[in-house]
Amino acid sequence: MSQRIPGRSRAMTRWRNWAGSAECVPHRLVHATDEGDIADAVRYAAQRGLTLRAAGTGHSFNPIATTTGVLLDLTGYTGVVALDPAAPSVTVRGGTLLRELNWALDKAGLALSNMGTLEEQTIAGAISTGNHGSGLHHRPFSGQVLALTLVTADGTVRECGPEKDPELFQAAVTSLGALGVISTVTLRCVPKFNLRVTEGSQPLESILEDIEAYAGSAEHATFSLKGWSDNASTLKLEPSDEPVSADAAQRRRANTLGEVRCATAGLVGRIDQRAVQRIMTAQLGGDAGPADYVDVSYNAFTFPQPVKFLSLEYALPLTRATDAVRYVHEDVKGFGLRTPYSITVRFGAGDDYLLSPAQGRTTAYVNITVPRTVGYTELLRVFEAALREHEGRPHWGKAHTATEETVAGLYPGWKAFQDIRAELDPDGMFTSDYLRRVLGGTRHAR
Repeated sequence: MSQRIPGRSRAMTRWRNWAGSAECVPHRLVHATDEGDIADAVRYAAQRGLTLRAAGTGHSFNPIATTTGVLLDLTGYTGVVALDPAAPSVTVRGGTLLRELNWALDKAGLALSNMGTLEEQTIAGAISTGNHGSGLHHRPFSGQVLALTLVTADGTVRECGPEKDPELFQAAVTSLGALGVISTVTLRCVPKFNLRVTEGSQPLESILEDIEAYAGSAEHATFSLKGWSDNASTLKLEPSDEPVSADAAQRRRANTLGEVRCATAGLVGRIDQRAVQRIMTAQLGGDAGPADYVDVSYNAFTFPQPVKFLSLEYALPLTRATDAVRYVHEDVKGFGLRTPYSITVRFGAGDDYLLSPAQGRTTAYVNITVPRTVGYTELLRVFEAALREHEGRPHWGKAHTATEETVAGLYPGWKAFQDIRAELDPDGMFTSDYLRRVLGGTRHAR
């Protein structure tokens, strides 16, 4: 085994996530640029009895990446390894940003079939935490994974897929980094396509009366609502053969400006809570009304999000969504603070990965975002408690207080995952305080 300090590294360097909600001072921060750096970092940690966690851009809101051992930064381990236009599929390094992958696929006339609103995440981070987009016929982002390679606790590289080591594949895709470091990922692609983006508004109750019908009313249907309103804002995306609209870039910028408005309202709300609603409902000179335009798919799915916030999300059975949304909406309306951000509800197909929040059921994802202040943190707790009452599973990358005791019974594959974890990482190299809380310890956890 190599005894050298792995890759480009520094000792005792403070690391923070994007939102500033989690930080750590690892024994050593390693910047990997190739798979050898990853394997060396794992061996380095093993020889010294240290834990190891992998980090990307830090867009998880909880301490999933933090460690006092070795922190492996994958943001320099990027790029397309192979592109197969015939399949079509693409193999990328785990630290590649979704934005970079979208650009590479666009040049090849390809695209991802679905994704969430954020393209600043790494590929490995997105699939490890259960990231998703919207659409009843679309599984979470990990549903596009065809194969992956995993650097395990002894520094060896394991390949897995639906046909090659399928048991490991079911566990490794959405694994919270608990089984090893994802090195490369092969994703299914589709021909490049455009989407028509249509915004609207309708009474919340008209959606909740038949939420399944609304969820299936477009290829990608979403709705959101403010705590003070009984009307919902609707968003529907449909594939389109029309060219990109002339105002598409302007519309995308408007989404980002909306985030800036939320941040401004949150700051003003510290002094005057009544101002939050006034700011969020005011008509500004640049407001262009509800959107109806066509854009290339990855731009329609995403928009830049420069403002830092906190976000909590639970995945519920679609059949429980109506009662859950009514319940949390009333909770938010009655809360002492008004958040300028919306409660957002998306929908998706189930999958079969052992720790996927969508495992085994058609899913409604209920999300709330709040400013980064103490008072709003309490709102997240109120919101979370309500969603747990409706069989909610936490998004692994967002703020939550779930523990092994509260979530283990919600996953039919929990024991199977723990058996694989004990086999691959019996000494708990890839554990952390966060993983001990949500997954428990491994056989000889450190």
